[in-house]
Parts: sequence; structure tokens; C-alpha cells
Amino acid sequence: MNNNARRLPVGLQGFEKIRREGYVYVDKTDMVWQIANGRQNNFLSRPRRFGKSLLTSTLKCYFEGKRELFEGLKIMKLEKEWKPRQVFHFDFSGNNSADALKNYLNSALAQYEEEYGRNDYDNTLKDRFMTLLAKGAEKYGAPVAVLVDEYDTPLQHTLYNGKEHEKVRDIYTSFFPALKTGEEYIKCAFLTGVTRFSQLSLFSTLNNVTMLGSMPQYATVCGITEDEIRSNFMPELERMGRTKGWNMEQTMAELKDMYDGYHFTAEMQGVYNPYSLINALADNNLGYYWVSSGGSSLLNEMLQHTEVEGESLDGCVMRRSTVEEADISLDNIPLFLYQAGYLTIKEAKPRRYTLGFPNKEVRTALYEIVLPNALKKKESYVDNIIGDIEEALDKQHIKNAIEGLKELIAGVPFAHDSNEYLSEERYRYLLKLAFYVIGCKVEEEKQMATGQIDLIAHYDNCILVMELKLDNNGGIEAAKQQIIDRNYASIFSAEKTKAVYSVAISFSTKERGISDYFIERVK
Repeated sequence: MNNNARRLPVGLQGFEKIRREGYVYVDKTDMVWQIANGRQNNFLSRPRRFGKSLLTSTLKCYFEGKRELFEGLKIMKLEKEWKPRQVFHFDFSGNNSADALKNYLNSALAQYEEEYGRNDYDNTLKDRFMTLLAKGAEKYGAPVAVLVDEYDTPLQHTLYNGKEHEKVRDIYTSFFPALKTGEEYIKCAFLTGVTRFSQLSLFSTLNNVTMLGSMPQYATVCGITEDEIRSNFMPELERMGRTKGWNMEQTMAELKDMYDGYHFTAEMQGVYNPYSLINALADNNLGYYWVSSGGSSLLNEMLQHTEVEGESLDGCVMRRSTVEEADISLDNIPLFLYQAGYLTIKEAKPRRYTLGFPNKEVRTALYEIVLPNALKKKESYVDNIIGDIEEALDKQHIKNAIEGLKELIAGVPFAHDSNEYLSEERYRYLLKLAFYVIGCKVEEEKQMATGQIDLIAHYDNCILVMELKLDNNGGIEAAKQQIIDRNYASIFSAEKTKAVYSVAISFSTKERGISDYFIERVK
């Protein structure tokens, strides 16, 4: 097939548009059928930009009986009747306040009431919705479907605004109980979101809400597996390989490093971020698409109240029951980061999970948010300096790169809620953050025969082998002597494609920043 004739669904969330206009579609319809014909009340938690809206749209088309859209897909072997039903579809994304949510629900219900009418006694959102459920089931002679996409958006946006959050909660409790009262009229209720707020009547009043997110049979319902990439995107893979000079396995390895690594169940079935993967294949480029599509405003607010230390996240251990069942909590940032997609399950044991960063794109995305907060400097200021450092590294002007780092961490504040002096570990952490944001692979405290290397940064065209010292612990002379005497850079003696530099850096405990440095190209 001519690759130029293929249409990749970049940013598309409508199943009908994808199918009617010939976009590439990764077939998930066997799981769609299972959800639609399984338990009555269902909730799926997945990170943003992970295909939840497309899944919801696919369910909508199925419940509406649009058989022609599903020709050739897995569901055709499962569904025989294709009976159309009334579908009540709500999308809460974009509703960031109580007024916005209430106006949206009033408008959405009014549109359905144009067909079914409104009774004079229907004064509340619950009453209006309840009447529509009954009338929809009566018209079609079959129970209806209720689909709510991104149900938690208003709750997230108001979490740090107590009064506004309470108003949003009141609207939820005046609307969603209709799902309980009208359960006899409902075949399937399906809700999606990033975070859980199960203390709401939304969950507490429904009978046996099925949390699909941690069930192994739905582990890959959102996201794309490696087998699905090879089956559906071979022309794009071959094109990327030709452009980059990679063979097929190298191409897959590069994509895996950037976009793979998400695990949502104990069985550890892995998936790639679909939004980033499809963008990368369409652009023929390994870009940072997920972060550029808009980060979590809630995470930014959380970071105003506490500091995220990357080393405490990558490898943090949590109870399985907490990961699978607990609500979002302002006191549990790792849990929120898991639900939001910044962390994923790296290891599963009977009673606990080990969480960590899924891939390079996500690690970089998180640190782009964390770094300005840790430095207590404006994001735009940090971005400009990071850009200067990248440009210097591109040209292998290592002195300019270190000068950029010096400016970046000048006057660095103490750690959050700490009055202790700035330690070498603190400076190492900040440098590590900066190198991750730049796009480097970073190794920390790497052991070798002659000692332990503080920090190694692998850039596209060079490797920086770094020894760090405080000025009250020998300073630049001690750092320089150690990196030379112990010949740390020798571990890259076989390196053929990148320049290798030894870099000694000293930090001033008084001035709080880099006080001196030494650079030597060794290869």
C-alpha cells in the first residue's frame, strides 16, 4: 500500500468519522462488545489522551446499531442482533466550574427533551434525566445506554477550591442518582475518567460498579500493544526506519523507549500511549506529543503545596488495594501520578505494586513541570535556559552548556520544608532534572572498579561524565583530581559515535549554586 494514501487518526476521537473516512483503526471491538454486554455499571480509569473518548464513541455507535461501521471488525463474530437503543451521551471535558457544568447538563438534557418532551414536574436534573431514561427505553422497546466521558474533569479543576468543589459535588449528587433510580431502564452505564472520586453518590449509590481499569481482560482496551503496532502500522514503521537509518528492530526499540511501558493490571500487559505513537508515526518523528497536548492543571496545583522528588517516585511501592481502589488524595501524589499516567506499574506482587516512569516521554514531561517548581523560577525562564543548553550541547560547546546550568540553578532554594544546608545530593538532583528535561539519558551514582560516578548524561552527540563536590568538601580541585585519578571516563573507551567529556563541578554552599567547573574532552 502507498504510505501516502494511508490516513492516520491523529487526534481523532470519533469512531464513525474514522470508519467512514477510511482512517487506520486498531480493532478493539471485541472488548467493546464485552463491556456493552457485561455488567450494568462500569467505570474505566485511564490517563488523558489515551483513547477513552474513542472507546466511548465506539460504544455509542454500537448501541445505536450502526452495523455498517463495524464490517470486517472482531465484533461481527460476536454480535448477531444489532438492535438499536437510545444512547444518552455526556462529555464533561471542558467544564471547569460548577456553573459551567450545570449549564452543560441543562443544555444536554434540553437537547434530548426536544425529542421526548419535558414534564412540568421535572424540576431537578435527576427528575429530568429519570424521565428521559424511561421514555428512551419505551420508544426503542429496549433498555438504554448511558455514556459519560471524562466525568471527573470538573472535580479535578476545583479540588483546591473548597467552596467551588462542593458546588460541583452538589451537581453530581443531583444528577447521577438517576442511574440508580432508573436502573430498570438501563442496559449499560459506562463512565470514563482519569481520577476516582468514589465518595460521591455516583459510586456509592450504584449497585456494584465494575472498575474495568484493573481487570486483565481490559488491560489493553485503551492504548496500543506492540503486536498491534506491527499489524496496523508497518508502512509507517518502514518509512521511519528508512528516514532514520534504522532496521525494524531498532525502529521498534526507539518507539518503545519513548512511548511504551504502561501497565494497568497485575498481569503486566503493556501498551503504548496511542496519542503519542500515532503522532510520531504520522510525523515520522519521535516527538514529545503527550506533554505538548496539555498537562494536568491539578498536578501544577499539587506542586505548589509540596515538592516531588523524582527518586522517591521511580520505584515507589504502594499497596495493590490503594492503587486499584483508592480515591485521589491531596496527600498521596504518587497515586495521582499513577492515575494521571506519569507513573505506571513496574512490578506486581500479591499485595503491592512497584510504580515507576513508563517511558522517556513521560519522565521528561513530569520533570518539565517539576524543575521550575524545584528551582522556584518561572517556567518561561527555565524553558529559555534549557533551550540555550540544548543548543550548546548540539554544537558541543560544553563550556556554554555548563554556564547555562550555572545560571539555571543560581540561588537555588532549599528543599521543600527544609532549613538544612544544600547538600551535594540536592545539587545532583537538580542537575539530573535539568538533563532529563533536555532529553538526556541519565545515570546516577554508577559503580565502576575505581569508584562511583556521581552523574552521567547521555546526549545525542556526546556523553558528560561528572564528579560533583561542595566547596566545603574539597571543591573543584578535589572533584577534578578524583575524576582524573580514577579515570571515570574509561568506561566509554569503546564509544564510537559520541564525544566523551569529563566534567568536574563544585558548588558553593554560601552562594547556592555552581562556583567552578573543569571540562576535558577524553574521547
